[in-house]
Amino acid sequence: MKRLLSSRILLLTLLVSAAVFGANVVYRNGGATPLAASGAYAVTFHVSTPTTVPDGATIACKARIAPNHSVFEYLTRQVAPAKSSMGFARVANSSANCTVATPFAFNFANYRAGAALSYEIDAYTSAGPIFVRTQKGIPVDYPQNGATANLPLDVNL
Repeated sequence: MKRLLSSRILLLTLLVSAAVFGANVVYRNGGATPLAASGAYAVTFHVSTPTTVPDGATIACKARIAPNHSVFEYLTRQVAPAKSSMGFARVANSSANCTVATPFAFNFANYRAGAALSYEIDAYTSAGPIFVRTQKGIPVDYPQNGATANLPLDVNL
């Protein structure tokens, strides 16, 4: 008897939770379908290297753009993985410029939340990797639909 009562209470709790969760999603989006955005970002990294990175070393830069979802949106939506793009440059006079073109197409609930840029910069010589620098979640605005936004970033290794 006690087990049957516990099962019913658990089922009732789950149903109420699902109803509240669903109502919150509908309220938050106003019942509307998600909006779509597409375009591209041209991320130009100006990389300043320490003297331990010799001229001629290879710089590999990766950029990834994803919608800047709230934690709630990650829980309620199936979020497609963001695609990353890669570019290469050579170090000259302790610096390098590396540009990465990153196209995107997203569905999102809140246009004002913008997108999030994450990047990784790797420095290599023929002997192997020297430095790795990463940063995640840099907020960026969406460009106009179909347009390309230029994002210059200064990075010190």
